[in-house]
Amino acid sequence: MHSKSDVTLAVDAQQGSHRRMEVFLTGGTGSIGSAVLKRLLDENARIVGLARSDASAEKLRALGANAYPGDLRSPESWVSRAAACDAVVHSGATFSADMGRVDRQSMLALKKAAQHRQQPLKVIYTGGVWLFPQTTSRNVITEKTPFSPLPAFRYMTETIRTLSHGTDMNLAVVHPALVCSRNFGPIAEMTDALKKGQPFKTRATRDTLWPLVEVNDLADFYARVLQQSRFRMSLIASCIAGISVGHLASHISARHGAPLEIDTTQAPEETDPETDWSAGYALSQKVDVSHARRTTGWQPEHSTIEDLVVTLSK
Repeated sequence: MHSKSDVTLAVDAQQGSHRRMEVFLTGGTGSIGSAVLKRLLDENARIVGLARSDASAEKLRALGANAYPGDLRSPESWVSRAAACDAVVHSGATFSADMGRVDRQSMLALKKAAQHRQQPLKVIYTGGVWLFPQTTSRNVITEKTPFSPLPAFRYMTETIRTLSHGTDMNLAVVHPALVCSRNFGPIAEMTDALKKGQPFKTRATRDTLWPLVEVNDLADFYARVLQQSRFRMSLIASCIAGISVGHLASHISARHGAPLEIDTTQAPEETDPETDWSAGYALSQKVDVSHARRTTGWQPEHSTIEDLVVTLSK
C-alpha cells in the first residue's frame, strides 16, 4: 500500500507553516475521479467535489469530500469556488454529443475566474493516450509526440492549447493509458466475457498494442503531480507500455484455465466519428513510461502484466 510519507499535499501558509491543500475535483464520483478523491484524502488534502445532483453530493460526502453544487454545463455556478482552491483536478466529462463544447466552455470560465488570484491556479487536466497517433513497431509515444487525436477527442487538444497560454494557470496535463480496475476497463471486460463463455468483442485485433494503467496507481500519480513545484508539464501515466491484445488474452486465459477468443468488430456504419468514444481501442500504441516516473518519483505497484491480471481478474 502507499504510505502517507510518499506524498505530502500541503501548501505554505504566509508564516511559513503548512496547511492542508484544498483541491476542487470534477468527476469525483466517476471511475477515475473517485479513485483520485480517495488517494488525495489519504494524503490529508481537503476535497471539494462538484456535485450535479443530490445523489452525487451524497456519494461525495460518503467518500469524505465536501460537495459543492454545480454542473459542467453551467460553469458560472462553480468556477469562482474552484478558483479559490489551491488546485483543481478536472476528471469530469459528460460523454454527450456536446461534450467538447461543455468541456471547453467550463475550462475557459475557470481560466477567467483564475485571473483574480494572487498566484497562478494549479490545474490538472485529464487528457488521454488517444490524443496521440498510432505507433509502429519502431517508435514509441512520448510527451513530445505531436497530437493526432481521434475526432471524438479533438476538443481536448484545443482546450489544452488554450489553457497553456497566459499566466493565470499552472497547467499539468495527465494522459492516462487505458485505465483498468476490477470493475471496469479491458481486463475486467475480458474476464467477464471469459466467465460467460463468450468471445471478447473489441475494435482491436490480437496484434493491437494497448498501454495500461491500474486505477489506484493512476490516482497515486495524480497526487504526485499535485506535489510538484514545477507544474507546467504534460505526462503520460502508464504502468504497462504496450501489450498486444492477444498476449493479454492469453494471460487472462491462463489465470482462469479457459480459452478467451478475440472477436474484432467494426463500428456500425451510422456511427458518428465525433461521438465514437470506443474508436481508440483500435489504436495500436506503445508509450514511454520513463519520463512520468522520473519527473514525479512515481513507482506504480502494478508494473507487470502478470501482477495486473492476478490483481484485477476476479
